[in-house]
Amino acid sequence: MAPTVFGVVLGFGALGAAAGALSAPAIARHVGPGPMMLGALALTPLTQLPLLLASPGTGWEVTIGATLFVQLACAGAAGTTQRSISWGTSVLSHHSSLGPVKGVRVALY
Repeated sequence: MAPTVFGVVLGFGALGAAAGALSAPAIARHVGPGPMMLGALALTPLTQLPLLLASPGTGWEVTIGATLFVQLACAGAAGTTQRSISWGTSVLSHHSSLGPVKGVRVALY
């Protein structure tokens, strides 16, 4: 893979991560956070299958870019949702012990 193509493929991955993180709240509202995260985690390994079959050529470079987009979209969506759930749980369990630090609310122990 040429260096420029490699950069474009990695760019597709970055766009996928951003798309997954930005779409996570809407998807979680639609299907629920648990099913969304399980679906994302189940889909991620399937994106590795094209790597087993790949050979040199533009078609495979596009395929690898597309699967990297999907893989990182899943990771971004699942990670964003997991962090939101963790933060929500933390806020609920420490509701009276949260204080602002430089504009961010953190738990005080």
